[in-house]
Amino acid sequence: MLVLSPRSVRFGGKTWENVALVAVDRVATRQSVEWGDRGPHVVFADVAAQRVNVRVVLDMSGDDVGAPLPGETGLLTFYTARSASESGRVRVSLQAVVTGVSHEISLKRGVARTLDFVGVSSDGAADPVSVVAVGAES
Repeated sequence: MLVLSPRSVRFGGKTWENVALVAVDRVATRQSVEWGDRGPHVVFADVAAQRVNVRVVLDMSGDDVGAPLPGETGLLTFYTARSASESGRVRVSLQAVVTGVSHEISLKRGVARTLDFVGVSSDGAADPVSVVAVGAES
């Protein structure tokens, strides 16, 4: 899932503005792959475990010493829609742990802060990412 220019992102008690993008990636971390005796191609594949990685890129306009620290846990929430209207708007949220904070400086973009997270499931079986239509929230 890639969301370009969401209005804002909330993590724990902080709201971040000037968000350039949010990328939610799913990575297979434990795979089972088997080949048969008849040829060079895989005959069975399964993913026994996966991880949800989230990257939030913020455009920085000035000094900010309030970046989260690796290990901080909180609810990460942002909204997205197919257009600028409220039609089709959804809320994406997940319990997340900060795994990294880095900065990049360029003449073209200015200063960007990248925040990396890992999504945490409530019980190990439930998908950590919740996508809910805004009108369907309870």
